[in-house]
Amino acid sequence: MQRLRELWKSAKDKLDAGELEAIQAIIATHGMKISATGYNFCRVQMRAQGLDGLPYLDCKTFKGWKDNGFQVRKGEHSTITGITWVGVGGKADDELLTDFEYMIPKEYHLFHRSQVSATGALETPNLFAMTG
Repeated sequence: MQRLRELWKSAKDKLDAGELEAIQAIIATHGMKISATGYNFCRVQMRAQGLDGLPYLDCKTFKGWKDNGFQVRKGEHSTITGITWVGVGGKADDELLTDFEYMIPKEYHLFHRSQVSATGALETPNLFAMTG
C-alpha cells in the first residue's frame, strides 16, 4: 500500500500548472471520469514504454475493452497500471458513503490498444455482401 501511495505522489508532483490545465482540458473534452493525477499516472507509464495514444481512451481494463467490442489477445499481459482510491469507514448517507475515515489505494491493470482485437460484435456489417 505504501508503494502505491509513493507512486501516486510522484505522478502528482510531476504535474506543473500548465500540464495540469492541459490534462484537465483533455479529460473534459473526452468526458473521462478520471482525475488529472490518475491520467498522468497512466500517461507516464505509456511514454516510458513508447506507447502512443491517450490514457483511458487507448488504455483500458480487460472489461473496458470487452464493453467496447474488443478482446485482449491471448497471451497478452498488462504492462500499465492505474490506481483508484477506496474509502474505508464512512457514514451512510442516502446509500452513499461519505466522511471516510481514510482512503486506501487499489491497483488495477490496463491494456494498450496494441494488445487487443475487435470481437466483431460491434463491427459494421458488409451491406454489399447481403442479398435480399
